[in-house]
Amino acid sequence: MSSDVVQGVNRSWAETPPVNPPLRHAIGEVVERQTWLDKLANPVQNWLLAFFGQPGQPNRKMKDMLNGTWLGHSLHPVLTDVPLGAWSGTMLLDLVWLSNEDEGIARGSDLSLLLGLLGATGAAVTGVTDWSDLDGTDRRVGLLHGLLNGSVAILNLASLVLRLRGKRHAGVALSTTGYVVSLFSAYLGGELVFAKGIGVNHVAWEGGSDDFVAIMDERDLVEGKLTRVDVSGIPAVLLKQGQSIYAIGATCTHLAGPLDEGTVED
Repeated sequence: MSSDVVQGVNRSWAETPPVNPPLRHAIGEVVERQTWLDKLANPVQNWLLAFFGQPGQPNRKMKDMLNGTWLGHSLHPVLTDVPLGAWSGTMLLDLVWLSNEDEGIARGSDLSLLLGLLGATGAAVTGVTDWSDLDGTDRRVGLLHGLLNGSVAILNLASLVLRLRGKRHAGVALSTTGYVVSLFSAYLGGELVFAKGIGVNHVAWEGGSDDFVAIMDERDLVEGKLTRVDVSGIPAVLLKQGQSIYAIGATCTHLAGPLDEGTVED
């Protein structure tokens, strides 16, 4: 693990404040000021929320699957590696083809382009599902990220059509343009994850004790009511149901919301 020495004290990378380069700051300022994105985001998000419905409904289970609940973490970043990796392969093969125009290289490039399009479909569906929970500037950045990715998919689809029709040079030009756009879009996706904390486990660093910690008298708990308590500095929620008492962390792992302000669903 790398560390910095500040005034004679060793600090790990996790304790070092992040650097905010001027370019990153400028990009963030420009993107977050694009309020026009809200006019598109509002109806799309409302439709998605209505489609997925409430907890317990059939479509909600679909949302959980697309969010990656079964996987233990977000599914979207797993799938994004497919199109980015495949299209990186396309770029490399195109560069080789431009030097020798070998038919085998051309076929390999086309196949990797097609693979990227197939992978982009899964990445888009899971990405839209994750985006449906966002608000504010995060929602704007996420929408722009998605629109750029959609543009990349269109460029690459058009590129594939041109390649199959024998207009390979034009197809290479389109896919190269798409690749450049995809790099900027990937940067925005990384900003959402690493700077905004979207899609990460918000309780990963909470820790906690492995031993029993007495908090309160169980007789003070109200039947069926979520009660927030502090357990050695860690927020937790207690729930009494009949003879059973349940305890979980009070912070939502998904978006860091306070679970004690929610409702209990059977």
